[in-house]
Amino acid sequence: MPNWCMNTITVSGTKEKMDALVAAAQEDKLLEFLNPIGEWDYNTALEEWGTKWEISDATVDGPEKIEGDYWAYLSFDSAWGPPIEAYKNGIANHDIKISASYYEPGMCFVGLYDLEEDSCYEVDFTDDDWSDNIPSDLISEWSLDDEYENWKEYQEEYEDA
Repeated sequence: MPNWCMNTITVSGTKEKMDALVAAAQEDKLLEFLNPIGEWDYNTALEEWGTKWEISDATVDGPEKIEGDYWAYLSFDSAWGPPIEAYKNGIANHDIKISASYYEPGMCFVGLYDLEEDSCYEVDFTDDDWSDNIPSDLISEWSLDDEYENWKEYQEEYEDA
């Protein structure tokens, strides 16, 4: 059983592309849409998607037209880490734009991906300065301050036991 990485992405493109992307995501076939690999193979999935399995538990908002472009907002889980390679290939294959963020609490990392940035940050609650190098937008989006408080409470309960 993998650790699950939580993902949010914003995608823009033509209405046709956004309709197709949304339909694929709702069927948990987003990665195959972004970068088709055909019959699943572990090594191929890792190489072409950046994760071993297709997404799960997708929620979708959109597409909606904003200032001439169509936008869709998705959240979903992926195995072990974010599907960055699928994003890269999807941008090239479909002439779309993708902006993403992700958080994997089991392996303690959070990050961002878009055409201008591909950054991953360690989330180490054992360090009192854990948040110093993490962008505040990511801390807020993934409620990491709350996660830290929960972690501290758990540690105190564990020490008292």
